[in-house]
Amino acid sequence: MNRNKAFSNLKRLFIVSIIFFFGTLLFAQEQVKPLVLQEMTWTDVRDYLKTSDMVIIPLGSTEQHGPHLPLGTDYYEATGMSKLISARTGVVVAPVLLAGYSEYHSGFPGSLSLKPDTMEQVLFETAEMLIKYGFRRFMFFNYHGGNNIVQQKIIHRINHTTEAIAVAIGHGSPIQESGEEEEEFFDWHAGIDETSIMLYLKPELVKMERAEKPDIRFTPRMQELKELAGKNPDLMIVWNSLFGVPVATKKGGASHELSSNGVWSLSDPKKATKEHGENTVSRMVEQAVKFIEVWKQAKK
Repeated sequence: MNRNKAFSNLKRLFIVSIIFFFGTLLFAQEQVKPLVLQEMTWTDVRDYLKTSDMVIIPLGSTEQHGPHLPLGTDYYEATGMSKLISARTGVVVAPVLLAGYSEYHSGFPGSLSLKPDTMEQVLFETAEMLIKYGFRRFMFFNYHGGNNIVQQKIIHRINHTTEAIAVAIGHGSPIQESGEEEEEFFDWHAGIDETSIMLYLKPELVKMERAEKPDIRFTPRMQELKELAGKNPDLMIVWNSLFGVPVATKKGGASHELSSNGVWSLSDPKKATKEHGENTVSRMVEQAVKFIEVWKQAKK
């Protein structure tokens, strides 16, 4: 065998070894499963509590997301990202609710809604039971804007009436702000961003052939505030307050009043991509993982 042929064989062997190594590494990473409370036995929970007192509670909704995304989009987003965080950190995920506060989406059939007080009470009673077993560090991963006020109240209630600590780690949380990219203007619901996330997390539930750009109907007051905010950005807090409110408020901000098909976006959801969704999810998961690993360093 000449030297060139020997070198060629060694080179081929080296490349195969590298492919095998990274393939094995990737396979091992994929085998890391999240811890989900409903999938554990009571003995699993007992053993888990010997080393950790952390729990992640995802908050989503069951509400219309246009003609192309499932009603459970927010639930799948919140729970899916929570599971990815769990796989990286070993923290238990405890899904509690399938629905959230979504009354303003009820103009489209299938949307479910809990009153904020009801939702808060269910979450608090759940927290009380978990505290009884030894959980002390609660992290809420919310991915539905309508739940923001409930999340604020339940975190305050846990922190001020129990020995446990509760924080927010999902959309809108301070830990996410440093990693967020600038969003497209008014791409709030079932638009490019959310469609992209679902193409990554639950592609089998996305009906892209039905995706269409909506006819957005801003009221005269919304349009006026939007124009004034162009010169005075602080007015955006007033503009934002007109959206996602029930019909009874007469603000024109209920979903079916605002959008022809339930999508809240000035962009076309057909432009959504799995790659964009993966980037968004990876960024949020990474921020949460970093926070959890730092918090783990504190004593129980």
